[in-house]
Amino acid sequence: MMPPRLLLQENNPPSSMGSKKKSPSLHGSGALFFFLGGTIVLIILLLLLFFYYWMRIKKRSPQEAEKKIQKEPSIMTQHQDEVVKATFSSKQLQGSTNFFSGNLRTISHFDFYTLRRATRNFHPKNLLGSGGFGPVYQGKLEDGRLIAVKQLSAEKSQQGEKEFLAEVRLITSIQHKNLVRLLGCCTDGSQRILVYEYMKNRSLDRILYGKSEQFLDWSTRFQIILGVARGLQYLHEDSHFRIVHRDIKASNILLDEKFQPKIGDFGLARFFPEDQAYLSTQFAGTLGYTAPEYAIRGELSEKADIYSFGVLVLEIISCRRNTDLTLPSEMQYLPEYAWKLNEKSMVMELVDGRLREDGLVEKDVMRAFHVALLCIQPHASQRPAMSEIVALLTFKAEMVSTPMRPSFFDRRRKKHDEDITSWEAISDTFSAPIISDSNFPTSQDR
Repeated sequence: MMPPRLLLQENNPPSSMGSKKKSPSLHGSGALFFFLGGTIVLIILLLLLFFYYWMRIKKRSPQEAEKKIQKEPSIMTQHQDEVVKATFSSKQLQGSTNFFSGNLRTISHFDFYTLRRATRNFHPKNLLGSGGFGPVYQGKLEDGRLIAVKQLSAEKSQQGEKEFLAEVRLITSIQHKNLVRLLGCCTDGSQRILVYEYMKNRSLDRILYGKSEQFLDWSTRFQIILGVARGLQYLHEDSHFRIVHRDIKASNILLDEKFQPKIGDFGLARFFPEDQAYLSTQFAGTLGYTAPEYAIRGELSEKADIYSFGVLVLEIISCRRNTDLTLPSEMQYLPEYAWKLNEKSMVMELVDGRLREDGLVEKDVMRAFHVALLCIQPHASQRPAMSEIVALLTFKAEMVSTPMRPSFFDRRRKKHDEDITSWEAISDTFSAPIISDSNFPTSQDR
């Protein structure tokens, strides 16, 4: 019989060996558990991080986007080069970088898919209007912003391409509260599209010519007259460049939600040399608003815009087109009719009848009327500068000049053998005749 102590010693080894066999299994299970748990936690964190940044990008405001563009000049400079390459031929590329004197970093680049989606594939119901450049559509971006999308017509020739380039170049060089703001452009493939801020009350012609039931009281009309004058003063005198718009008319005056006016459509605009009184160039614009020296002799200066502004003021006062062949012959051409009423001291007969019923300050209307007559003087040198016009409208200057009789164009309808109607306009001040359509935009002179 063994002593109890010895029995104890013999029983201990098996239990010790058993514990040594179990420990590797337990350690392996624990390591696997921690590895899998850590991997799952890491995946969850990555997903949360991705979701956080995705939500930030999606909810980023237009202001933040604009700040980001301004902080990344190298990206926008690269895009500027892309725009130049996309819109110029190889022969035109020489010196084309100087063409974009404006800062393209102030506008964004939109891809064609985004604009097509915003306008519902350029649906006819979203059509705001059409001009010499092409159709303009209303669009809505994903962030809710309303935009005006101006698309160069596919059938347009190089003339339309030049108008696109001129507008991008010019609008990126200027900024004023009475000039429409360009948000961006699209040059994907053959697409040439400009994206503007959307103007809730659209264009002035819709209201003046009875396309809308809206009525503008005198206070609102004067606000429009003064706003357009200040916008032109900026273009002619206050911007870094001397700019002539060349197509001031009611359809190119856009109105925001408060009926503040903004001059739009710079497709025909020209940079003007500081050391020249005028440029000799081919006519481009809209007859009825065009100064006689420009329409007949091709002498272009900022005084051509001032003449157009004078005709526009008469339209705003009377709420009618500058040429209306449905009226009696003595009333058909608005500047001529206005002058005849002025000679008879019957100016208030020109004023929109609804304005007279609504109530107005006669002296304010008379001042605007006389400013209009000064603007349509027969010779460019007789027309005041826009800064003088603004001073006159705001009663900061006295009306010392007496308007002379403007030059008129007697419009006579002629029937060709093919029964096609044309216009012959003969000036009673200038000897050279002009034969043209009522709207004849050209840009070959650029």
